Amino acid sequence: MGASETVVFEWSQSMASSLGAKACYCHSMSGEEAHEKGREGARRAKEWLESTTRVNACWVNPDKFAVEKLTFPWAAGKRQPFSYDLGGLLLRGDLEGRAFYAEVKNYTNASNNQGAEYVEYLAKCYCAYLDSPKYCDNFMWITWHPFSLTKWSKLCSAEEVRDAVLSHRLNTLGIEEEAEAKAAINMEACIAVAERLWIIVLSERQEILTVSAEHRGLIEKFDTERGRR
Repeated sequence: MGASETVVFEWSQSMASSLGAKACYCHSMSGEEAHEKGREGARRAKEWLESTTRVNACWVNPDKFAVEKLTFPWAAGKRQPFSYDLGGLLLRGDLEGRAFYAEVKNYTNASNNQGAEYVEYLAKCYCAYLDSPKYCDNFMWITWHPFSLTKWSKLCSAEEVRDAVLSHRLNTLGIEEEAEAKAAINMEACIAVAERLWIIVLSERQEILTVSAEHRGLIEKFDTERGRR
């Protein structure tokens, strides 16, 4: 190899090493940005929910005392327990005192796997309900972009829950064979989960049209003086 070829070879190696380091750095930053975006989404979702005056989103992951309340085990398999992003209690009217758990997706376009993530979410809700049915009153999926539009009207159906359980059968049922797993699905639990599902699609402008903190304070004061109904 000539001198000029050696220089080119060494320069190429140096550039490859540099680009590799930068690629790793960018990947790390991308992960950090994703976590930050997730935290921002949870904060915005909490703020919007509470602005309705019908929600007390008192558990926010990863707050120290919230994590335990938001975490549930898979019904089978060896996967680590999963946790929701938000939780708390609904207020006033027929929903007074009912608990909720929410998964928040801070997505603003279709460049994601939201459809597949929702399927996994349904499987998680099935497991959470089996684990603690008395506390799983409502399951919310909060996002800033619609998804799975070809079956949008069926996303909260018992059939979708059943299919999600079947899709994740190793962790929901501990059964590998599809036909056997299908026969083992608890359809009563699927129906119960479906009845508790909410899909909430927000937008930045929608977040502006909310009750201010000042006016929420007046409502809380009124409730305190009159007794919450």
